[in-house]
Amino acid sequence: MYTPAFRSAIARVAAARPMIQTQRLFSVSQITNEKSSGKGSSDLDRALEELAELKLASQELPKADEETLATARLIDTFSQYNPKTVTEEVVAPDAKSPIPINAELNYYAPLKHEIKYGDLKAEVVFKCFDPVNVEFFCDFALRAAYYLGLPATGPKPIPTKRERWTVIRAPFVHAKSKENFERKTHGRMIKIWDSDNEVVDLWLSYLKKNSVWGVGVKVNMYTQEPLKLADKMARLEGGEQSLSDLKSSIETLSNDAANPVSQKVLELLKDPVFTRHMSEGEKDQIDSQSKTIKK
Repeated sequence: MYTPAFRSAIARVAAARPMIQTQRLFSVSQITNEKSSGKGSSDLDRALEELAELKLASQELPKADEETLATARLIDTFSQYNPKTVTEEVVAPDAKSPIPINAELNYYAPLKHEIKYGDLKAEVVFKCFDPVNVEFFCDFALRAAYYLGLPATGPKPIPTKRERWTVIRAPFVHAKSKENFERKTHGRMIKIWDSDNEVVDLWLSYLKKNSVWGVGVKVNMYTQEPLKLADKMARLEGGEQSLSDLKSSIETLSNDAANPVSQKVLELLKDPVFTRHMSEGEKDQIDSQSKTIKK
């Protein structure tokens, strides 16, 4: 059964059709004017739109399944997504778009952490035949050290090593003609301070993984041991035997005054660098030992 509104819409559509048919009896010029003004077809279009709306209102639309609804919600979530940049953005000169601050730092010198205690941990020497490659790798190493929290100094230039060779041009006719060749080895050194040995090993492994072709790396690492090394050795397995062997060897050296090793050890112990950390009894023992060697 149709509703009264639906019936009235059908009646308006039927009433609009004879109107259009009667318009065909007029002249062509009149029909053209009416079409340009839109009076003839506007009533029919309006009636058809109302009829379509009533038909859609009377029918039940199919319900979407859960998967379709979930997809629609996900698309709606993506449309509301607003990404944010953690770092501050600045507008680069002569550029239309901003760049992140970590990308902008590549245009400046590497940042460095301040040295607090002056405890040297490692000396890294870079050597290469091309100065451009060694400078680039040193710059990369300093930036990696900064982001790992390692206080670093350098790169300090190392004296360039020059090697020259003179060879004959040919073994037969041109034997008296010589040709000279020269090779230069450029070096830089970076020092790492006040850091943990594990972090330094991590930094070195990162440099090895991202090494530059033609650049050689040599590392000198420094570790510290506690002052009471004998007590630490005694707690280790087999440490007492090692201490006894060490004491016997020291006694043998102290009794043998003519041994050059004992003389060199005594000379080092008399240095002010060591004597300022000794007690008065230890100083007297060294003086007596030196007098014994002189006799």
